[in-house]
Amino acid sequence: MPGPPVGLCDTCRHQQVVRNTRGSSFSLCRRWKDDDRYPRYPRLPVLRCRGHEPRAPGPPEDAGEGEGEPESEATP
Repeated sequence: MPGPPVGLCDTCRHQQVVRNTRGSSFSLCRRWKDDDRYPRYPRLPVLRCRGHEPRAPGPPEDAGEGEGEPESEATP
């Protein structure tokens, strides 16, 4: 059974889905490694993100360079 939608992260090349031993899954933003403006685990759903880059068809690729900062409508 798929989890709830996580907004833009579902289509972003910087997303990595992390699963724990209890069966929970989390959306990790790999941009956090190079840019502290991005949270490791963003508040979901992410509805706007300046750093969003569409994922290429096929398996996920490594995080790349980019500009911008994440935005969430739930964050003031």
